[in-house]
Amino acid sequence: MFSKELKEECGVFGVWGVPHAAEVTYYGLHALQHRGQEGCGIVSVNDNGELHRVKGLGLVTEVFNSENLGSLHGDMAIGHVRYSTHGGGGIENVQPFLFKHNTGDFALVHNGNVVNSAQLRKYLEDRGSLFQSTSDSEILAHLIKKEPVERNSPRIYPIMEALNMIEGAFAFLVMTNHRIYAMRDKYGLRPLSIGRIGDGYVLSSETCAFSVVGAEFVRDVEPGEVITIDHHGIRSRKYSDYQRHAMCAMEYIYFSRPDSDIEGRNVHSFRKESGKILYRESHVDADIVVGVPDSSLSAASGYAEASGLPSEMGLIKNRYIGRTFIQPSQEMRDKG
Repeated sequence: MFSKELKEECGVFGVWGVPHAAEVTYYGLHALQHRGQEGCGIVSVNDNGELHRVKGLGLVTEVFNSENLGSLHGDMAIGHVRYSTHGGGGIENVQPFLFKHNTGDFALVHNGNVVNSAQLRKYLEDRGSLFQSTSDSEILAHLIKKEPVERNSPRIYPIMEALNMIEGAFAFLVMTNHRIYAMRDKYGLRPLSIGRIGDGYVLSSETCAFSVVGAEFVRDVEPGEVITIDHHGIRSRKYSDYQRHAMCAMEYIYFSRPDSDIEGRNVHSFRKESGKILYRESHVDADIVVGVPDSSLSAASGYAEASGLPSEMGLIKNRYIGRTFIQPSQEMRDKG
């Protein structure tokens, strides 16, 4: 039932109540570029409540320019940088997903994996759902709208019911024409944080994006929590009685930027302490310590500090290629 493959990361970013929200989202996604380099996109809401989208394959600086960013008006937006984890690549799988519906349009971005996606997709297709992508991220939208009786109820209720049908590690942002919903899996496997800019708010997979856009950290979205951000401010609901803080170790070891704080712990400090522990538990006779750029440099610093060995530069990374570990195929990773 559940996939045994190693699944990796994407990055999500959202803005509510901040002028030129799409531009703020652009800079937020640029700060999260390390989390996904295959494609990216932004959806904004203009003053008429209309949702507009720009997305494409490539890096943030390759997809967006002054012309297409200028077409995304309004003080609300969500964005995504993609590394394919389920469903493969292709423009149809690049997020945000934008859904047109008679009860109101909405957009969705997702970081993580729905491990029971095959079962849910069949369940939904048997009830008439037509999917526009092969990504597991799209499943939440169809679950929200699966029953006619739920279409006229406040959206928070079908969202919470849908989340209780999903198993896996995830952080979702759902944006309507006047509010943003933010939610994390009940295990707390994927990070999602809230920041503040003036009277508005931002949401991000990592806190490193907050300093870039001038936001102040407020708090993390908790495991099993759904946050609603609108003109009422921030409101919180728990969709599950089971909540656990079981952050994916790869966030600390590899995925996250060293200047991010994950659940109150600085990533650089965590990696450095890991290096010290490695020396104490498995030290070797050596002359120097060499870190492998970039993720292990902090750990190498800790190992060198604990061992008293000099830290030297022995490996150089080409700054003009992306992160090789998150290339979509082993062949491309080997070439990197």
